[in-house]
Amino acid sequence: MDTILFDLDGTLHDSEKLYIQACCNCLEAMRKSQLTDEEKNYLIGKPITRIIDEWFSGQKIEVLESFFRHYEMVNNQVREYNGIYEVLTELKGRGATLGIVSSKYKKYVIQELHKTKLYSFFNVIVGLDDCKEHKPHPEPLLKAVRELQVDPKNCIYIGDQPTDILAAKAAGIKSFGALWGEGEKEKLESALPTGLLQKPKDILVINRINSVC
Repeated sequence: MDTILFDLDGTLHDSEKLYIQACCNCLEAMRKSQLTDEEKNYLIGKPITRIIDEWFSGQKIEVLESFFRHYEMVNNQVREYNGIYEVLTELKGRGATLGIVSSKYKKYVIQELHKTKLYSFFNVIVGLDDCKEHKPHPEPLLKAVRELQVDPKNCIYIGDQPTDILAAKAAGIKSFGALWGEGEKEKLESALPTGLLQKPKDILVINRINSVC
């Protein structure tokens, strides 16, 4: 079990709030009205393309360009969570194969991983624009394992949202919910993950246990 795939926002990077901020600014500008708290909560864990398809199906290009402008005003603030760099360093030292499967456009994934100096840890990166289907559909995760030429049964996926857990389960991959960032215990438990992780260092424990098994 030496292949570990990660979600990015809310799992490795403290960036979910920046994405939501950009979404809100973009969508409110397009609608010329404020989003309700319920609508803001609905944005969490969903790719911008899904939101646009559901709310602005006839203005996709215009809304997407607006989102890019708003996001690029804030994404320079992205930081990794405390302890993530050290955990990834230890995993690579153990010979683990690491990957990213994100619902963010790939150019931003790569740009932000370079900013946080995490890019060199990863053997594969799958972004929003790499697949037709998106989490909770298993396609992005299955694309990652195909590129790595590994069996899904020998992988784990770590994410902060129920969509991450559901995608991993559909792909035949063990799933772990991350609680140190945006992840909420009750929501993650409702998706029935393999387990929950309280802090980044817990990743080292499950890697050691699964490697022995």
